[in-house]
Amino acid sequence: MRVRSVFLLWLLVLSPLTTIAEKQFQFPRPQGWVNDFAKAIRAEAKKTMTDLCAEVDEKTHAQIAIVTISSTGQTPIADYATSLFNEWGIGHRDDNRGMLILLATSDHNWRIATGRGLESLFSDERVARIGAEMVPDLKQKRYSEALLHATSEIAEIIAKERGVTLATIEKINATKPAIH
Repeated sequence: MRVRSVFLLWLLVLSPLTTIAEKQFQFPRPQGWVNDFAKAIRAEAKKTMTDLCAEVDEKTHAQIAIVTISSTGQTPIADYATSLFNEWGIGHRDDNRGMLILLATSDHNWRIATGRGLESLFSDERVARIGAEMVPDLKQKRYSEALLHATSEIAEIIAKERGVTLATIEKINATKPAIH
């Protein structure tokens, strides 16, 4: 009886609050894998990231969405990213293997949100490291490079877990200058 009472309380009181909280944002409609609403990504980088995200979805049943916006306004980026992730439904419904890379250019802030199906691969520490690796490029306003690096690293981790090779990663690696 107690469980039923708690469930009813949740339905009557907490459920509407969750809906209200998620509806406070007016998100733009997704326009594919790469959503450059801040106009911060070069065309060739956008194409490469789009190809990579499509290949990841096809070969690993995981989805990566990249989003640039100018600002989250007064909303903490973590809250904005979580709400956007849920609103857009990133990741397939059956296993929630989705990732969102969000960059707010005017706020000088980023967030990587992970779906439950990928949490075992992407600990908070791993996500923080991937984000930290973007920072030098972000400081120089090299948004394309930062986002391509993060997307590539996430894609490689997912592909390795599934035991697949991504042709787009091989193309990206072939175009990187050799470091001696």
